[in-house]
Amino acid sequence: MCGRYTVTVDPETIYGEFACVQDDEHRDLIGGPYGGDLARPRYNIAPTDQVPVVLERSTDGDRSKGVRRLEPMRWGLVPSWAKNVSVGNRMFNTRVESLVGEGAKATFRTALQRRRCLLPASGFYEWQVLDGRGSTGKSAVRGARRAKQAYYITPADGSLMALAGLWEFWRSPEGEPVRSATVITVPAVGEMADVHDRMPLVLPRETWADWLRLDAGVDAVTELLRRPGDDVLEAMEFRPVGERVGNVRNDDAGLVERVEPVVRLDESNPQSQPADQPTLL
Repeated sequence: MCGRYTVTVDPETIYGEFACVQDDEHRDLIGGPYGGDLARPRYNIAPTDQVPVVLERSTDGDRSKGVRRLEPMRWGLVPSWAKNVSVGNRMFNTRVESLVGEGAKATFRTALQRRRCLLPASGFYEWQVLDGRGSTGKSAVRGARRAKQAYYITPADGSLMALAGLWEFWRSPEGEPVRSATVITVPAVGEMADVHDRMPLVLPRETWADWLRLDAGVDAVTELLRRPGDDVLEAMEFRPVGERVGNVRNDDAGLVERVEPVVRLDESNPQSQPADQPTLL
């Protein structure tokens, strides 16, 4: 899963990195993704928060001529058929298996075809489950609280990553519009598999344009819906961090500071078990 992540750069940096064009409609709203007031770093973004989302908008109805925008959206996909916004509370992640192949669900068909997006992130958190011996696995005592080690996964060079996502538009019975987004997840590979069994789909820069293209159908982007390559994971730092990140009320730079892990990743069982923290995956 992927249930917590960070965006620690200012809006101007995102505009530049993703080549977004500013527009008057969202110029005053861009503070929303950073807490609704002044733009600020976010170190503990959680589902239902407003987040910055990169997407393309057509010009004059021509889907072959998209303009890249940065817009605030609610994290947690609210489908058009939803009766209330709370449906999105549990749809902050979407498994790739639900998008293509035998397990594809109709819920995501239109969004995958027409509403693909990127969620800029400085890094994301994941929890490794530990047993009493300090290795990954289920607790030896039935019903006992399992020990967990939080990790902050972030590009080692300090750059931004792009999480593949989908977005939707929903209008409440009172007429209030809600734009929302979800993060696509894939089975974990490499070092990530030592921490959790799922991971967000991180797209390399050279694929951003193909993913966002309005005139690209599902067949054209299916190849991008694969596990990240080794080069993507090798560029990541897996940083053990403290337990304060488990509380959504905490949102400060201290959350990403390195701590001494209970067990090193190279000493753990590669068959890790999902933690009970909400995650991006």
